[in-house]
Amino acid sequence: MALSRPRVGLAGIVCLGVMLAITGCGTTVTTQDAGRVTLASPSPSSDQTNEGTPVSEAEGGDDQGQPDSDGGEDPAQDRVRTGPVAQYGGPAYGDQGTAEVLEAGLWCKTIAVFWGGDPVPEGVSFTFEEAVTDRPGLQVDGGVCGTRGADRSCLGMVVKANESGIFCSLVLRPAADFQDGTAITFRGTLECPTGEICDKVAARDVEPGPPIIVDDPEPPVEEEQPQQQQQEEEQPGEEQPTDSPDTGPSQPGEETG
Repeated sequence: MALSRPRVGLAGIVCLGVMLAITGCGTTVTTQDAGRVTLASPSPSSDQTNEGTPVSEAEGGDDQGQPDSDGGEDPAQDRVRTGPVAQYGGPAYGDQGTAEVLEAGLWCKTIAVFWGGDPVPEGVSFTFEEAVTDRPGLQVDGGVCGTRGADRSCLGMVVKANESGIFCSLVLRPAADFQDGTAITFRGTLECPTGEICDKVAARDVEPGPPIIVDDPEPPVEEEQPQQQQQEEEQPGEEQPTDSPDTGPSQPGEETG
């Protein structure tokens, strides 16, 4: 009986150690082989390490964090700029004379467009998207019109690098508050292969053509009235008799006879 006590104490210690190990790690693996107890704590797995971590942060993901060279335009590259033509070194343009009358209240304006100045790198283009007036009272629409060689509408026109000999047109619709001397400018989008090329194009020294000024090509109705009045004044009193020496009541020599 004296010899069995130490064995019971040893077994109690081992069991206590097993319980502490199980309590300390919920994933501890316990095996028993031929009366021998073995405790083993598995090494952290890759699943446990990445648990709760998004795939894009742990591995980068299939599409996360990778530059999309073939996708849409990246504003950070500054390859596309939208605004006034002159501000971004786009094609210059010039007025081609007074507006032509298509019909009453409908006019046509012809404009010449050219790059001019320093050569423009290949791959550069400018799209004319909007016509802007400096005064109210004039609606500007796209359209091919006139007799001055315009073969395309100015609005929506794409001008590629170094293109020349371009004549475009606008259809003008004046309102009741139209003012002579209304000026037209253009806004659009400059597209370049790189941001550096856009900088060079915008820095070009370009001499623009004549400003686009719109005056009323139709003579006002008020100008015709004074002409009619003047013609009537040139033929006054045709029905009224005029005095003459032959029609007087008496001649000086007849009274003394």
